[in-house]
Amino acid sequence: MQCRMCGFEFDEKKVHNRGCTSCGKHCSSTVHCPNCGYGNTLDYEQEFEFIKKLKKKLKKSN
Repeated sequence: MQCRMCGFEFDEKKVHNRGCTSCGKHCSSTVHCPNCGYGNTLDYEQEFEFIKKLKKKLKKSN
């Protein structure tokens, strides 16, 4: 995963504390960047992957 705030690349599965700890909630759909702390949404990443695959298919059909 690449952080949308600072661009740092990291493996979201290896992040020790995925959700924020300051509010006391553990957000299951958010992974905080180990570099800057920005909360990256996993749903957004899945949607972006879908869009990239769709663009590839459309390019091949032209």
